[in-house]
Amino acid sequence: MMLANRSNRSRSRSRSLRPVMVSLEERVLLNAAMPHHLHDPSVSAQVQLEGHQNHKSNQKVPGPTVTPIKKVSAGGFVFTNFDGPTPGTNAGAGTNQNGISNSDTSVGFTIDNNGNFHNFTVNPLKSNSATLLNINGSTTAMAFGTNSAGTVVGTDGNGNAFTLSNGKLTTFIPPGGTSATAFGINDNGTIVGQYVTASATPGFIKVNPKTYITINAPSGPNVVNAQSINNKGLVVGFYVGTDGQDHGFMASQGAAKKGTLTGTAITDPTIPTVKGEPGATFVFSLILGVNDHGIAVGYYGDSTTSQHGFIYNTNTGKYTFLDDPSEAFDNGVEVTQITGITNSGEITGFYSDANGVFHGFVATAP
Repeated sequence: MMLANRSNRSRSRSRSLRPVMVSLEERVLLNAAMPHHLHDPSVSAQVQLEGHQNHKSNQKVPGPTVTPIKKVSAGGFVFTNFDGPTPGTNAGAGTNQNGISNSDTSVGFTIDNNGNFHNFTVNPLKSNSATLLNINGSTTAMAFGTNSAGTVVGTDGNGNAFTLSNGKLTTFIPPGGTSATAFGINDNGTIVGQYVTASATPGFIKVNPKTYITINAPSGPNVVNAQSINNKGLVVGFYVGTDGQDHGFMASQGAAKKGTLTGTAITDPTIPTVKGEPGATFVFSLILGVNDHGIAVGYYGDSTTSQHGFIYNTNTGKYTFLDDPSEAFDNGVEVTQITGITNSGEITGFYSDANGVFHGFVATAP
């Protein structure tokens, strides 16, 4: 089972699975290590809309769609499960939903059986119609976040962070960096992510084209993934601790001094007993999204190499554990990742089935 990578970590987190599962940290690292192509930072991009016109017959030809799987309930949430356009069917392939806007548009990609990415956005609560995102024809580009204006952020597959807005693709790397990935964007257009320098791999906040803030780790080797920023400037993400494992952090944009701030470590969850995983112990925790109420989402990994979703209240420090009830064990491993949350409480993410294939979801709040 292979997961797409959400970070530029230099270490591999390979799991003893059949097939091997690679954490979200490794796939972006591979992209960042690709040759950095010199080109104008504002380049053309193509966006395939939900349908297109057949000029010969003057009839509209149906565009790409997602395939509903079923609706299931857990923890007071109703999960709308689906497959994105043209997903693969091998273990490690399928659909990864990576973020959601306050207008309920979920962004992610399908992974085909050759390991290629096909980025798209969709609001499955309203329609099965999807919008394909063609990032300069790249099959290694990955879309990670979107906002209510429809701006999408991610990595272009060539070591650059990107924004895609109204069909215009703009790539960027923070000053002093050699590569970067954007993971989140709020409704003010403020972007967060990670970049690589000669001595560290810190997080960043892109306030505007000329203003950046560096986010340093609370401790450890200063490897930081800033994953999400809400409209109040609260940033969440994860960092590599002194133990070599990932742990959650939060930071406030307003606390920056001279273009720098240091994240505050979030206490790791005390994990529950999970059926089918006797004796499992905590290994790592990733926080991936936060809304304006300070409610964050993410997942933890345990000693069985399974991954389970959670909701975290940054105001109270309380964890609530939540998995898609359709997840299933494949060779002793099951996965649910919650990757984004809206102001009204809808969440998005993905889960694995009994064949190790991934499927996306959007779940409505109780």
